[in-house]
Amino acid sequence: MATECADETHHRASWLPLVLVCFTGLVSVFNATVLPMAISGIVDGLNTTISNVQLAIVAYGVFVAAFTVTGGKISGVLGARNTQLIGLGIYAVGMLSCFLAQSVSVLIAGEAIAGLGGALLVPNALAILGQAYSGTQRTIAVSVLAGTTGIGAALALLVGGLLVQAWGWRAPFVLLLVIIVGTIGITSRVVLPRVPFRGAIDKTSIVLSAVGVLLLVAAINQIGTWGLILASDSAPVSVLGLSPVLALSVLGGLVLHMFVARQHSLRDGDRTPLLDPQVFGSGQNRACLSGLLAVNLLMAGVSYLLPLYSLMVLGKSPLGTAVMLIPISLAALVAAAATPTLMRLLACRWLLTGAHVLAAASVIVLALTISNQWSGVWTWASEVCLGLGIGVGLSAGSALLMESSPTSLSGEIGSARGMANFLGLCTGTAVAGAVLMSVLAQSASVSVADDPDLWSDSRIEVATSSVSFVANGDLRGLLAGMELTSAQLDRAVEINVESRLVALRASLCVLGLAVLLPIVTFRHLPARRKELD
Repeated sequence: MATECADETHHRASWLPLVLVCFTGLVSVFNATVLPMAISGIVDGLNTTISNVQLAIVAYGVFVAAFTVTGGKISGVLGARNTQLIGLGIYAVGMLSCFLAQSVSVLIAGEAIAGLGGALLVPNALAILGQAYSGTQRTIAVSVLAGTTGIGAALALLVGGLLVQAWGWRAPFVLLLVIIVGTIGITSRVVLPRVPFRGAIDKTSIVLSAVGVLLLVAAINQIGTWGLILASDSAPVSVLGLSPVLALSVLGGLVLHMFVARQHSLRDGDRTPLLDPQVFGSGQNRACLSGLLAVNLLMAGVSYLLPLYSLMVLGKSPLGTAVMLIPISLAALVAAAATPTLMRLLACRWLLTGAHVLAAASVIVLALTISNQWSGVWTWASEVCLGLGIGVGLSAGSALLMESSPTSLSGEIGSARGMANFLGLCTGTAVAGAVLMSVLAQSASVSVADDPDLWSDSRIEVATSSVSFVANGDLRGLLAGMELTSAQLDRAVEINVESRLVALRASLCVLGLAVLLPIVTFRHLPARRKELD
């Protein structure tokens, strides 16, 4: 008995596996956060557009989401330690490609390669924690891992903003490469048990999961260009005037349904499913996963919109933008740290419901109070409350997933969590961008139509609605090329600036409403504290 107690004490004292997965999480969050901070530098440096930079941001998330289920199974085959080393190596290749990129295509490719590495690292993180910890210590470890979202975002904002401002947009990728090398060193010191893998990886399931996610994200990412329901002029095809977005969405949903059905079929046939149906078979797990998807959607959308608006419209420096956004990240960090205590005081159903309501209310208040000066008590207070809601939502959802599942499913729980997280991240960026550009064009057109001094000149409508988010200094130059009078030019610039604020507010409100949707599934969560004991 004394020996067992000594072993347990030694085990509890070893936090090296947690340090490893936290550093890995920092790399992922830093990469995802710093790209929006560097967006103006990338646009100028690579002579590209905001839409293309948005595609690079989405590329990372979509490749993680598409292949994270496969990554979780690979972790079971190769072992957590070997998978960590391979994932970090692939991630390093992606970051090096981004650093050396001379065109936006190479930047997008680099982020996609990093996404493949992330698809191994994301599910492997929970596999490592599941093998290394148990009980209360596991809950704390998972909450700390979720807290790295706040730490990584805060560091990306401050350090990344400083690096971009001082040495350009490539500098953060050098820092990421250094961190990855250090993390590889930590991995080499970690010793983890390896469970022998029996069975084979189902290749059909790999294809179905990847294709389903890719179709869904492609559809969402093209809403602004092709139209949501009715096809726009930019749509490549149109059937009965309907947008191809609808067809892609339905097809993606069907493919994912086929994936789920195949997992049940494989299990019933005594073969090894790519993702154990137990992971998504319980209402509690589905509620947690839908909550994580929605919170990440909100976080990604806000992380894309606010830096874009600050850099392009307000003319803030990258470091100045970072300071403006720090309250969200720090509040998320504090909330994640407090989540284990909150889970002991409150039932998870009400804790997660409160977190989602707080996040939704905060982002809507932010939308209503934000201005071209970005000041005021309500704006800062809404940022803090938004961070608190995001931090609790991420931490409590992740911890409850781990607590309700056996240790043997840690890797597959990590896969499902990774898919939900990164599907939310890339969807949030895509939705925010689509709403932003659509509302911008519509608002500008309506403003011109309502102005009796301008509506007769169709060039004004074209000028104000076709110019999207560019720096204010460049906006007048672009409009000046349309042979407008001085008065028309001044008014066109004014309308575009006003319309960008309207578009930002509309996008934030859409994100706020989206984070409320999973609440209907929270009825499956424990309603009393004793259910968690």
